[in-house]
Amino acid sequence: MNSRNQEIGKRLRQERNRLGLTQTEMAKRGGVGFSTLCSYENGDSSPKAEALQQWSEYGVDVLYVITGSQGTGGIMSPDEMMILGAWRDSPDELRAAILGFYRAYGSAIRQEDV
Repeated sequence: MNSRNQEIGKRLRQERNRLGLTQTEMAKRGGVGFSTLCSYENGDSSPKAEALQQWSEYGVDVLYVITGSQGTGGIMSPDEMMILGAWRDSPDELRAAILGFYRAYGSAIRQEDV
């Protein structure tokens, strides 16, 4: 176990907690087994590129996990990344309802500006 792996594991756990995922859910989203995720989080090994890529699709800040630096570049906040991950997991019906809400909200705001 080296200190670099321990730091990566700590940040991976922080990202999992920020997204509100269990270890089982996080493992599934990364395409790895539960024990493999535990090994990553404990610092016994470091995540492979394939898992990191899959987690990024669910809002994990991979640059942060690997380097400790925020990877959003000011483009998306961690909350925005979490919402994007939830969006990708949502069924089409829920997505349609959310889009309908935001379209109506945007119309109402524009009406107030007139």
